[in-house]
Amino acid sequence: MEASNKNSLLPAGDEPITLRPRSHGSASRVFCTFLIGCTLLVAAFAVVSIAMRGNLLDPWRSFFPAATTEAPDGTGDGGTYPPNALTTAPAGQSPQPSGQTPIVEMDLSYPSLGSAYLHNETPYKPNVADLLSAPLSPFTGEGPKVLILHTHTTESYLPNGGEDMDGLPGDLTYSTVEEENVIGVGAELCRVLNEKGIETLHCTLRHDEPTLRGAYERSLETVRRYLAEYPSIVCVIDLHRDAILTGDGEYVRLLTADGEVAQVMAVVGSDCNGTAYDWQANLALALQLREHLNQMLPTLCRPISLRQSSYNQELLPGYLLLEIGSGANTPEQAKRAAAYVGTALADLLLSTENVTQ
Repeated sequence: MEASNKNSLLPAGDEPITLRPRSHGSASRVFCTFLIGCTLLVAAFAVVSIAMRGNLLDPWRSFFPAATTEAPDGTGDGGTYPPNALTTAPAGQSPQPSGQTPIVEMDLSYPSLGSAYLHNETPYKPNVADLLSAPLSPFTGEGPKVLILHTHTTESYLPNGGEDMDGLPGDLTYSTVEEENVIGVGAELCRVLNEKGIETLHCTLRHDEPTLRGAYERSLETVRRYLAEYPSIVCVIDLHRDAILTGDGEYVRLLTADGEVAQVMAVVGSDCNGTAYDWQANLALALQLREHLNQMLPTLCRPISLRQSSYNQELLPGYLLLEIGSGANTPEQAKRAAAYVGTALADLLLSTENVTQ
């Protein structure tokens, strides 16, 4: 918005009227000038602030329902949101018609960084070599061993794929249709684990209703109930999909080098937010899963993201947040990735070192 000041225009030849006493008129003019100057300064500051805020937040808003106002780091919800909508992908060059969001396919596994690399946003420096060989939580007794749930249950994929989207990602990549959202991908993961001999439960409660705000608090209570009822559970998978924009506003489709399977990323929390727990046990599982996945299919798993928030992972030393694909992937691409995850996780949990008689 622009502020304009209109000065009174006098007919030609007319003299300005001077109010008496003269000293009072002079003071009024000075005061008015001061007010105008202050108004212009405030207006300029507001315009700059709005512009800066728009540049920072607008790319994020398209990924969240209108009812939420979370900042990119999740501070709007106590710092509990995972690193969705990272704007770290390189920029493209293709202009698109108004109203469309272009899609670009990318491999963000960065194999040249090696299995020891972490996207580490904490002050800690974990010993990755030791964690890659650390024993995992052993099976004890009868009953279910794995729980799959979805904190952001309506996160969805693009059923028809394509090179662009008619609209904004936030409008098109949230859905209550289970075959299009993360529930369908979780069902595939559950199927594979059960087929491999690991009894698995799949919770399909919508934790992001009525809004995303408070979703982690709701899923926290859900996991507590499951763990109380099934103490045999040794692994919890909170399954999400990612959302990534390039600097040019392109929506990133995460694919392996063969272009057939959605990429996977594990998000591991820590105790930086004051929640004391053995977060390195969760990191050990994530590191071993990533290594196993990339041995099965090179470029399948992206580097692990080690974060300062806990994401409810304090509840169990085998709790992972998995991002399978992005909103630009198709459900089929994400389900192929889930099948790999199920096979790799079963191999880890059924290894002789982790099974007790």
